[in-house]
Amino acid sequence: MIREQTETIFSALADTMGAEHVLTDEKSLALFSADLFYEGTPPAAVISPGTTNQLAGAIKAITGAGLSVVPRGGGLSYSAGYVADQSDVVMVDTRRLNRILEINEDDMFVTVEAGVTWAALDAALARRNLRTPFWGTGSGKYATVGATLSQNGINYGSGQYGFAGQTVIGLDVVIANGSVIKTGSGGNDQSPSPFLRHYGPDLTGLFVGDCGALGIKSAATLQLIHRPGATCYAAYEYTSTDAFCEALSEVARHQLVSECFGFDPGFTTMRTTYATMKDGLKLLCGVAKSEKTLGAGLKQALKVAAAGRKYLETIGYSIHVAIDGRDEDDAESRLKAAEEILGKEGTAIEASVPKVTRGTPFPDPNLILGHNGELWIPMHGIVPHSRFKALLKNLDSFMDDHQTLINRHGLAWAITTVPAGPSGILVEPNLYWRDERSNLVESYLPASSLDQKPRYPADKEARAAVKQIREGMIDVYRALGGTHLQIGRVYPYLESRSPVVRATLNALKAHLDPQGRMNPGCLGL
Repeated sequence: MIREQTETIFSALADTMGAEHVLTDEKSLALFSADLFYEGTPPAAVISPGTTNQLAGAIKAITGAGLSVVPRGGGLSYSAGYVADQSDVVMVDTRRLNRILEINEDDMFVTVEAGVTWAALDAALARRNLRTPFWGTGSGKYATVGATLSQNGINYGSGQYGFAGQTVIGLDVVIANGSVIKTGSGGNDQSPSPFLRHYGPDLTGLFVGDCGALGIKSAATLQLIHRPGATCYAAYEYTSTDAFCEALSEVARHQLVSECFGFDPGFTTMRTTYATMKDGLKLLCGVAKSEKTLGAGLKQALKVAAAGRKYLETIGYSIHVAIDGRDEDDAESRLKAAEEILGKEGTAIEASVPKVTRGTPFPDPNLILGHNGELWIPMHGIVPHSRFKALLKNLDSFMDDHQTLINRHGLAWAITTVPAGPSGILVEPNLYWRDERSNLVESYLPASSLDQKPRYPADKEARAAVKQIREGMIDVYRALGGTHLQIGRVYPYLESRSPVVRATLNALKAHLDPQGRMNPGCLGL
C-alpha cells in the first residue's frame, strides 16, 4: 500500500513538473546519495521543481504521505547536510529554481530564486556595476545562493561584510505543510517590498544556517552595493606563528580588507600548481581582465606570471589580501593602513594569490583534488581572536598525537585561515589522502583536469583514519568554544546548546515541522 501510494505521488509530481525532473533510476539516486565525503542511503526519488508553487505543492504531497524531504544545492558540501540515513526520503534538487527575479537599483536589493549560483548572480550584477556585500564562495560556479544561506558561508567580501547571512534581507521559505513564509519587509500584507530585513523579530535569521532543517528556501533577497572603484592587493610572509596570528587578527579587527587568506607553509606547498597549462593561462587572463584598463590588467598579469607559483613553495606562513575602495585614493589609503599592520613583522611578497582569485573568482573546483590527485576534505572551526594562537597550537598537538595514524595511511594536512568578521578567525585544516575518486567528484571537474591527476584504488582504512581525525578535531574546537558553519549532521549543535536553548529549538522545529519530515537529523533536530 505504501509503495503504491509513493508511486502515485511520484507520478503526480512528474505530471506537475515534467517526468525528466522526477528521478528514480538507480544511477541518479546513487549520485545524489553522497557528498564529497559521506555516503548515505539513496533517496526514494530526486525532484527538481521549477517554481515556488511546484516546490510547495511537492513538499505538501510528500510529507502528507509520510515521507521526508531533504534539500540540496550545488552539492559541494562535506558535512552530511543532505546525506540521509533512511530510504523514505525525497531529495529536492533546487538548481532549477535559477531565475534572477528582480534587480532593484532604486532600493538596492536583488531577489533571486534559491538555485541561482553565485557566479551567475555576480555576472548579472556586474553589468550594472553592482554587487552583493558577501558575493560568493570559491565554489560559486556550482554553489547556490539558497544552499549558501542554509550553510551561512564565508569567503568573498567577508573581511568587510561578514557571513553570507549578513547580506540577506528576506527569504521565501517553504515549510513542511507546503506553506510559504515570507520574512522581512517582503512579508507585509499590503504593498510588500523586500527592502528591509528588520520589522519586529528577525524571522530571516531563523532560517539562516538551518541546513534546511526548518524549511526549504525558494527565494532570497540580498542587499546590493556599488562595485568598488579600485582594488589593491598585498601579501606578506611571516617566520613565526605568533607574528602571523597577530597580523591576521589585527587586520581583521580593522576591517580593512575585502578578502583575506592566511596559509601555513604546508598549504602553499600543496596548492601551488595549476591543473594544466590551459588552466594557468585562464587565470592569467582573468587577472588581466579584472583591472579597469587593458594596460593595467596586462601589467598585473605579467607580475603574476613573472613571480610564477614556485615562489610560494619556499615561504612560511603568509597572508594574502584584496582591498577595495571607492576610488584609487581610497583603495591606496586602505592599503597603506593594512600594510602598516601586515608589515610590522612580515616581509612583502608578490600578491599573486589575491590577484588570481579576483581575476577568476569562480573557477572549476580543482581544490577538491590535491596536488597529486589525492582526495581533499576540510574541517573548520571559528574562535575569537584571543584563542586563535591556542587553537593552532592545540591542532598541532592533536595531529602530533595522531602522527602514527597519519604516517600509516600517508595522510597529509595543511591549514588555511580566514577572518570571520572583526571578532573571530575561521581555522580550517585541510586533509589529503589517496583514495578512489567518486562519481560525484568527477562530475564537477573537466576531463582535462582529471586526466592530469593520478588515480588510486579505494582505501577504506585511509578514509576511516580521515574520519577519525576529523571527529577528533571537533573536540579541539569545542574545548575553546569554537563554532561552525555548514553544520549538517557532523558538527555538534543541538547537543552543545544549554537546556533552555535546546527546548526552544525543539519547540520551533515541532511548530514548523510537527512530524519531523524536513531534513531529519540535521542540526541534531
